[in-house]
Amino acid sequence: MKNRYKIFAYIGVLASLMYVGCKKIEVGYLSDNIRYGSNPIAVDQGTFYIATGIIPDASTPPFTVTLLDVRNKATGKREETFFKEYDVTVWKEKYDPKTDTTLELINSKRGIEKKLPFTVLEKSGQFMFTQATDNVPTGEYEVDIRVQNPKGTKDYKNITTIKLSAVKEYTYENVPYFIAVEANSETGIRFPYDDQWIDQTKGQSTSLTLNIKRVADGPNQIVLKVYDKNGALFPGSALDRRPSGNDFLKTLATFAYKTTVTDTAVVYDYAQVRFPDVYWDSQSNGINCYYRIQSKWIQSIDYADTKNWNPPTDMKYLTYDQPVKLNIRFNTKIYKAGKYIYELHLKATKNPTAK
Repeated sequence: MKNRYKIFAYIGVLASLMYVGCKKIEVGYLSDNIRYGSNPIAVDQGTFYIATGIIPDASTPPFTVTLLDVRNKATGKREETFFKEYDVTVWKEKYDPKTDTTLELINSKRGIEKKLPFTVLEKSGQFMFTQATDNVPTGEYEVDIRVQNPKGTKDYKNITTIKLSAVKEYTYENVPYFIAVEANSETGIRFPYDDQWIDQTKGQSTSLTLNIKRVADGPNQIVLKVYDKNGALFPGSALDRRPSGNDFLKTLATFAYKTTVTDTAVVYDYAQVRFPDVYWDSQSNGINCYYRIQSKWIQSIDYADTKNWNPPTDMKYLTYDQPVKLNIRFNTKIYKAGKYIYELHLKATKNPTAK
């Protein structure tokens, strides 16, 4: 009997092995819960950006990820601008702000290519945004993708949202101001509050206001104009470099590849944004710009009346009419390419006889 039971047991094990050998073994795993770590994925218009890829939730690689659709969240309609190619300026060689000092040198390093605003990298599922997003309206967009792996294929609707925002055009990096200096020396005449913010969003300090306005998509220029408190315009030639020992401090000309002085302004042509280039951030004095207006141009300056000084609601000034020259400083960053007007409005009176 024992031998008979052993025979039956062997037959059972053999049958089990034969069944397993005949059954097809599934390869891999594809989760229903594949996702992105960020939702929404925030992007600024006109900027290059690569977001992190899919979180596979233990799904089996390798993956093939494809884009299915992008819809405007507000309307539910497909956003066709994501699927069109646009002309984008690209650098074929690295831009060097120290040596690429002419338009010819700059143009030799860059060209125009057709690019989609947005693609999905096949292996990782990363979202890659290009400067062509400048052609896509701001807003929120729902994204559908398809993922294929050794297990099979699944579609993931509304897997995440793209939040496309307008890029900030510029920023004030510190207080724009001027300090009076004795006409015949380098001795500063400091008044209370002369280098203090009144309204940072407007570029307004106690001694001057720097108004910035983007006026066109091109050319890439800054037109710097300087006015006195009454609206009288200084000629571009009134803006001198500020001396520092045996050298001079930086101006916008340090960062631009071309500078043109006119009767009404100084015009600076720049190669690309961010401007000034990030190279200058680590250099001495960073991207601070320093100018001097000589005493022949200045009739008087105004300074804060400390006894009646309660900005921004109440700001009374006193007048100093001794001969002075002005040391001006400001610091800005431009993030969106185009033509800008910089207007420096000084708490000073221009000498009407100066030429």
